[in-house]
Amino acid sequence: MPATLLLAGLLTTAAAPPPRCGAHAVTVETMRALPAAARLELSRHLAPGGIADAGQRHDAIDVRHPGVPRHRFVRAERRGDEWVVRYESGGIATRWDSVTLVPVVAEGRPPRYVARAGDRCPSPLATTASRR
Repeated sequence: MPATLLLAGLLTTAAAPPPRCGAHAVTVETMRALPAAARLELSRHLAPGGIADAGQRHDAIDVRHPGVPRHRFVRAERRGDEWVVRYESGGIATRWDSVTLVPVVAEGRPPRYVARAGDRCPSPLATTASRR
């Protein structure tokens, strides 16, 4: 029985298939367009600083304001079943980051995502810049 559970655990956490780089991606400009499970994982990944939706207030400098998120959503691209989320992080040096939300499917459980830092596909500089 324990060996069966171990094998089942290994199968559900197996390496994700390679990303569909170059495939047509669906782009969304607001966090509300992401699946609820993806939003939950994004919030967990960026805790405790939090994340504001596109165009909303965030702490862009190193001065912290209570209740104001440290990060701000820029956009997300759906490539296959994965979401690549681009966001800006405030602080002493404002920077642009990305995280890939990879779906995890376990039989009998609701769908969820796991955050992987960065984008598994190289992007030209023009696609990482904000369109605002």
